[in-house]
Amino acid sequence: MGNGMSLTTEQGVIGRLEGEECHWCPDGELVRDTYKGNEAVVCDTCETPAAQIW
Repeated sequence: MGNGMSLTTEQGVIGRLEGEECHWCPDGELVRDTYKGNEAVVCDTCETPAAQIW
């Protein structure tokens, strides 16, 4: 079924992206949030999602 590692842990996709600079705007930082009802990491300035978990 899987290795038991959550995608939202520090080792997961969202945890790895959190705190990174936004690639779509000059001033944003990626933060944990939701996007269209899914757990995600989005820019705190432009609100563009960098990743979301379905």
